[in-house]
Amino acid sequence: MSTTLQDLVNRAVFFSTEMQTHFGALIADAEWEVDFTSDPHLTFTSSEGTVLRGRPHLLGSESNGQSTWLWGWENINEFPEPVVGLAHDVRKFGAAEDVAELITEELPLDEELALRLTLAAKEITGKWAHYPAGAGAGTTVWLLVDAPELALPEPQVKTTVRALMQGLTQTTVTDHRAALVAYVSKRGIPTAELPEGGLRLLFADGSADLSFDEERRISNCEMGAPLEGEAAQQYAQATGASLTNQESVGTPAAETAAQPSPTAPSPAPETAASDTGAAASPSMDSTPASTPMESTAEASHETTPAPSPAEARPGDESDSDSVRPTPETGSEQPSVSEPQPAASSEDKAQDADRQPEEQETKAEEPKKKKGLFSKLFGR
Repeated sequence: MSTTLQDLVNRAVFFSTEMQTHFGALIADAEWEVDFTSDPHLTFTSSEGTVLRGRPHLLGSESNGQSTWLWGWENINEFPEPVVGLAHDVRKFGAAEDVAELITEELPLDEELALRLTLAAKEITGKWAHYPAGAGAGTTVWLLVDAPELALPEPQVKTTVRALMQGLTQTTVTDHRAALVAYVSKRGIPTAELPEGGLRLLFADGSADLSFDEERRISNCEMGAPLEGEAAQQYAQATGASLTNQESVGTPAAETAAQPSPTAPSPAPETAASDTGAAASPSMDSTPASTPMESTAEASHETTPAPSPAEARPGDESDSDSVRPTPETGSEQPSVSEPQPAASSEDKAQDADRQPEEQETKAEEPKKKKGLFSKLFGR
């Protein structure tokens, strides 16, 4: 059976979501400059100096004026091979697997298309960070980015659960379980089967128990931390880690997970194709960086990128452990529950006079800054 675009999206969505959060935190408030010469580079610079310098790979561009996506491998701007080589790899995969969207040079644009094609490209190439860059005239250029700084830290239970819940709000995910299995495989997270088809994710700092409905959609998620009881024993068995005395006791299993993470691929910015037909120069001006988006926003006709509310910005984490489902997921939002420690009598007496001790703070969303190319893409 041949691979479909949706299969690729399912396999990529959760890892991509986690990567974009990490990437966005690194480049918050930085300005960007891209060079599409034979030695391509994408540089993010803050007031303190260079924050990140990576290798950009041009995937394609979306034009609001023409309402189309144009693949980078079509290369009407005649960029050198190092710039568009990865796009050619995507096309070759599409030809081998008969994925029409990957081998059609120009596609009619819809709200999610650029993101979904980028997710597919991530799964195919193993480059997990993307950056959408505004090129003016309603064009956005989508880039994948390579940089050593994009290696993800070891998995942690709360970070992972957020990535799962946020990923379901980015685009249509038709098989949550298959998407989860692909994610834990990429991140090296141990798992244990639960009754009725559930799955437990095991981390050094806890565990997460997920259940699924008859359509393989996540219906519930329970987190436990620290790692103890049955979950601790399962984690030790899977990783060879030793149990503490407390963990060896048969206390209720806490649900949490942490694990070493693979190196993360780079982000792909949005490439802008100009409606004017002017040729783009290989090197671009330095401009304030826009945060990478996890979901496509409508390409702006302005010279600065205008992300839509649907776009997921890296580093944008909700302080809530539950996320509502989007209409595209076609399912109720999985609920997430986290065990609360029992309060002592002294704690109860002081409850009225103090703030909760363990309150998650909402990660500040990186400021969306404007990015401009010095010349327009010739579309």
